This record gives sequence, structure tokens and C-alpha cells, in this order.
Amino acid sequence: MMRMLAVRGPKDGFVEEVGVNVALIRKRIKSTSMVYETKKVGVRTKTTVAILYMRDIVDPKIVQDVKNKLDDLHIDGAFSATQLEELMEPTKALFPLMGYTGRADFTVNCMLNGRVALIVDGTPAALIAPANLFLLVKAPEDIHFTALAATFGQTLRLLGLSVSLLLPAFFVAILSYHQDQLPYYLLATLGINRLGIPFDVAVEMFIALLFLEILREAGIRLPSAVGSTVTVVGGLILGDAAIRAGFLSPGIVVIGAITQIFGSTLSSLSLAGTISTLRFFLFILSATLGIYGFFLGLFIVLSHLASLRSCGLPYLAPISPPFKDLANALFRLPWPWRNTRPDMLKTRDSTRQGDRHK
Repeated sequence: MMRMLAVRGPKDGFVEEVGVNVALIRKRIKSTSMVYETKKVGVRTKTTVAILYMRDIVDPKIVQDVKNKLDDLHIDGAFSATQLEELMEPTKALFPLMGYTGRADFTVNCMLNGRVALIVDGTPAALIAPANLFLLVKAPEDIHFTALAATFGQTLRLLGLSVSLLLPAFFVAILSYHQDQLPYYLLATLGINRLGIPFDVAVEMFIALLFLEILREAGIRLPSAVGSTVTVVGGLILGDAAIRAGFLSPGIVVIGAITQIFGSTLSSLSLAGTISTLRFFLFILSATLGIYGFFLGLFIVLSHLASLRSCGLPYLAPISPPFKDLANALFRLPWPWRNTRPDMLKTRDSTRQGDRHK
């Protein structure tokens, strides 16, 4: 799922009626090459699933793969786009293999790049296939900002993903097993701040991470006005109280807060949830094996990412030769420079020179 706050760009969005959602896309794509097909999923619910793509752009293998997966579904009922995603990608993937958006403009942009959109009747969102890690890190508003501003935001989100995943585990590994790697004055400061703390570093970090995850979940579930207040006030007051009471050291609270703030830069809630889970996995390995456990966990996560595919697209593409699409994945290039579509999607029309069939 994605946070759909429209910072910039159109304010309209998908609703629960599939016909209205298709109309929002058709309003933006008036070309006859846009294909709209429907399938019924669910023996009892017979839920309508709309398949939308550009006939002269998308790779036919991607379309056929999506249709085959829908035809292979044999269930009583389909009532959620997330349910459909899990059924269509029955792998042991920890990361979401499809994009999820409630914005029509972002869906249109994905279709023009050579992707397929799936809209489930009753769900105010669209699934985007194939998806890779860089698509999930992108924000829907990026296309409405200048190249410099969008690139800066993209860089911050990639940095936020890395820091949110790795920082707590690395901090625990260094402070628990490899104190000699820290500068003397930093080590002395951290040691003084930990005087009187009844827990070791690993237990402290676990308590801080668990507390911050509970605050994050509460902020998501509560109404927006109340949720933001609970998150900010709860973090400030309870964090300060924990330090004053001697349960947590200031360093642990700072590391936990940095981790949570950097994780909040991700626009995909599904990806953010996965990062939170893997954060605890890396933390446990680091608390047990030190820096060796940290690198072991990092190797396992990267190996898992490299093994994933979404409708035939490698999940880490384009981080492999040829690197032609890498610049566009890491940065938002200016529109005059974006004359071709991503090679990794193997589109039928690789240039952005308009619709051949109008």
C-alpha cells in the first residue's frame, strides 16, 4: 500500500468502482492503443478485475504472464488488491512484487513506461506489474516536481531505506562486540551515558525499536490528526521519561529515532513493513554474532532480493550490466533527456515519440 497524500499534482484518485477508475485513466490516455480487458475472479464473488496496458508499448510476454496468473486463480472470492497480489505471486518473497497506488496519474505514467495496471472492483487502488525495488521507492509526486527536486527526494528515500534497515543492527554490533573500532571520545561519551542502565545494549535497542514500532502502528491506525499527535507527543514525552528513569540511554533513543524518521521517507507502506521486519532480523543476528552476524544478515537480504522476479523482471534491475537504465532509476532525469523507455521492460516501442497508432 502507499501513502496517497497528494503533495503536488492532481487531487483526484481511484474509488471503489472499477468503471470510474478506468474512466480516470481513459481521461488521461485518449489513444486507441490503450487496451482495457476484464476478467472475473472468484467462484462466488465473480469480482471484476480490469487489465489495462498500451498495446504498442508493453511487452506481450508481460501481458500474457499476468493473464495466465489470473486464469490460474481458483478461489471463492476476491475482495482486495493485496489479496490478488499474494495469490498471483505465490512465492516466499518478503518484498512486495507489485506496485500499489491510488493515483491515476502515477498509473498512467507506469503504463506509458511499459507496465500493466490491474484494478480490482471494490478496491480504490491499482496494482502495477512488473515492479522492482526502485519503482516502490519512487513517490507518485516525483513526476510533478523539477528534476533536481525529484532527484533529491529520490536520493533521500534510498538513503532512508538503507539507514532504517541497517543502522540499529550496526550500532548494536559495534557497541556490543567491537568497541575498539569507535573513537575514544565517542566511546567514553556513550559509556558515561549508559551508567546505571540495567540492560545491555541489545536489550535496550530491542525495547526502543519495539516501542517506536508500536507508536508508528498507532499513528497509522488512528485518525490522521490524532495519529500524528500520538506519534510526536508519545515519542517525545515517553522517550524523555525513559531516559530520566534510567531505562534507556540517550544514545539508544537517538539511534531509534533516526531509524524511525528515515523509515518514514518511504511512500510504500508494504515496503516499509518489510523493512521493519528485516530490521529486527538483522538486529538479532548482530546482537548474537556481532559484525559477522551483521554482514551475514546483509548477505542473506541481498541474496533474497537478487533471487526475486516480478513477471520476469529482476527485482534489483537495473543494477546489472548493461547499466543504461541505472541513471533513470537512481535519479529523475529532465524530461528532454528522457527520450527512451526503460530497456529492462523490453518494450515494443522504445522511444517516447508518441503513439504510432494514435
